Amino acid sequence: MFKKILVAYDNGERAKKAIKEAIEIAKSSQGEICLLTSVKMPGFISSVAAPDLVKGLENDSRKYFEDILKEYEDEIKKEGIMASSVIIDQSPGKGIVSYTENEKIDLIIMGSSNRGSVERMLTGLGSVSNYVLQHAKCPVLIIKSTE
Repeated sequence: MFKKILVAYDNGERAKKAIKEAIEIAKSSQGEICLLTSVKMPGFISSVAAPDLVKGLENDSRKYFEDILKEYEDEIKKEGIMASSVIIDQSPGKGIVSYTENEKIDLIIMGSSNRGSVERMLTGLGSVSNYVLQHAKCPVLIIKSTE
């Protein structure tokens, strides 16, 4: 059974759906949920922006996600499920996999991509979810729809 469930959260609609799925799974397995997000700016931003600007963006993102993750933690706890959250400063894919291994997570749930069709064509099909799917040593549930 899945006792330790990690939800990779990026504030997209599929990530919100991933939280709902995690709640249902945790209820049936008496598991706990950890919400994880990364504030590391993508390489293309870091390569063209001044280091101080990148650091400022990461700090602003951290403050933004702290509040959002706290709200979701509270919602999950109201369902009678243990919940925690963590904000990492690593690239999302590698950070999710590393955290999962270190914390002995049983299941990762995440959205497939938040990109539009043109952006997916130019930059790749859900590179973070694809990386996690290829490198995680535990099961990965990819949320493809928000319906």
